[in-house]
Amino acid sequence: MIQFFAYPESVFCAKVRIALDMKDLDYAEVPPPDGYGSTAYKKIVPAGSIPGLKDESAALSDSNAILEYLEETAPSPALLPEHPVERAQVRALMGLHDTRIEPSVRAFYAPIKAGKSPGDEVYKQLIEDMNAAFERLEDMIEAAPYAVGHHVTLAECAFATTFSQAQQLASLFGGELKLKPKCQRWWQAMQSLSHAATSIDINRKAMQDWVAKFIQVDA
Repeated sequence: MIQFFAYPESVFCAKVRIALDMKDLDYAEVPPPDGYGSTAYKKIVPAGSIPGLKDESAALSDSNAILEYLEETAPSPALLPEHPVERAQVRALMGLHDTRIEPSVRAFYAPIKAGKSPGDEVYKQLIEDMNAAFERLEDMIEAAPYAVGHHVTLAECAFATTFSQAQQLASLFGGELKLKPKCQRWWQAMQSLSHAATSIDINRKAMQDWVAKFIQVDA
């Protein structure tokens, strides 16, 4: 059985979980022993980061590397298109997710951990910055109904929970995630995917509990 090392509040872990579920793979999801970066965990996954995956002799880190591994070792259902251009488009979206979109959401973590109150001006700026990041997606996706055509790909695995977490954090701090038409259609399509919906629910509950450790906000 595959060992999948993860924390429920991580969107990077969520995208691997969604792919595992979509491919109907048998796995056990567990937290890294003694926490990520620990000596005990590094003995299993040398990078010591999450998500991590142990499958027979493979000990993998980096969410995108894990997704590519799953696509190659469990190719059905395919989560990369057949056409090279479309495959490149999916990978470009995954890169944008990791370098621009997700960081705009993760930017909330520092002031939350610092105990900044919900009314602090820092959150207003973070919501504006996050919306600007999401606007970049509008011209990169087809939303027909998925990001690249009519089939679910790794792009949906990557973005589903990030859209949810962005929406959740914006709402907690008095704002909203403002999506343009194609992004709104895509978000609706992602929510209709049962495996994505499962990880969205897991992440939302975990984030609510995590935020509550540091500040008091309306649920």
